[in-house]
Amino acid sequence: MTRKRWHLSATGWVKINVDGSVSRKSSRVAIGGVLRGPSDGWLVGFRMRTGMFDIFSIEANVVLEGLKLAWNRGFRQAELECDNVLLVDVLRNGLATISSIGEIKFRHISRDSNKVADQLAKMDEDIINCLVTLEDPPLSVRDLLEKDIYNLSMDES
Repeated sequence: MTRKRWHLSATGWVKINVDGSVSRKSSRVAIGGVLRGPSDGWLVGFRMRTGMFDIFSIEANVVLEGLKLAWNRGFRQAELECDNVLLVDVLRNGLATISSIGEIKFRHISRDSNKVADQLAKMDEDIINCLVTLEDPPLSVRDLLEKDIYNLSMDES
């Protein structure tokens, strides 16, 4: 089932939203994502320019980087959302092996609900294969974060 809007994670869980970006004009390929807590807060964001060129590998790479960052921050229960339905299906159906380092839920999310991760993936980064972590949300995503929360409050009304 595809989620149409961004939702909070359950208490004790971290939400990881990830996305890959390929610029047809500049051949720039990058990934980005965000870890958010159950009370809507930004925990940490990340982005990285990469040399991969097939979209499945790009999206698989961002899933891996998001999970590694969550584990390194001490999270053992993660809900990962990605707008690549094929990758989510592969991960859900056990075709990819994940070690028993924690509990993970994979969800497909619509592109419109994944704008924060998309914007992070599109941010400029010149160094290839160097993960940049963002302790504070960049200005370019703050409005998107607020829109997610606004949409949540509208759902509850």
